[in-house]
Amino acid sequence: MDIHASPTRLPELEEFLSTFKVRFRRPEGEAALERYLTGLLTELPNKNCDTMAEAVPGTSEQCLQEFLTNMQWDEQDLNRQRVEKLIAEATVGNGVLIFDDTGFAKQGKASVGVARQYSGTLGKVGNCQVAVTCCYDDPQASWPVAVRLYLPEAWTDAPERLQRARVPSDVTFQTKPQIALSLLDQARQWGVPHRGVVTDADYGDNPNFL
Repeated sequence: MDIHASPTRLPELEEFLSTFKVRFRRPEGEAALERYLTGLLTELPNKNCDTMAEAVPGTSEQCLQEFLTNMQWDEQDLNRQRVEKLIAEATVGNGVLIFDDTGFAKQGKASVGVARQYSGTLGKVGNCQVAVTCCYDDPQASWPVAVRLYLPEAWTDAPERLQRARVPSDVTFQTKPQIALSLLDQARQWGVPHRGVVTDADYGDNPNFL
């Protein structure tokens, strides 16, 4: 199976990206974004900067790492544009917002928020990251609204660890229900239509969230 991508831009990807205004602080950001997304669209069994650099012409592992680590853009504004596009193109109404946790198995201790904690994805306590997710669902469509990484207190109580991982200095400990409420506020601010909110049972056990 040939997993190598085209050296030229994919017309469909070019058309999709043209609907967004990504405000990079450096001019090479746009090209790095296109090459990175092209790599994600390949059939590589394991996608990381090293494997994608081998499969995608016109970039390198260093360029992709730079894009993910140091390139700055307005992530919140880009996500708002994505949500507005989905409201217009993939929403029939009569939908709900769904809040849940998603776990990501990880090795080591350096990835932001990684700890031994319960993961529904794993079905047990394991070394993982956990994110709080907000999704929209109606009779014909389902799509993600927002996601935020949960930081255990072992992280938020360790300033040096946060600094090494480049976590913004204003990030403090929040419970998962608190994160869910902030994502709900964001969804409402962006005008995501919903007739109700449904959650995992753990959120329903939290009086403040209810």
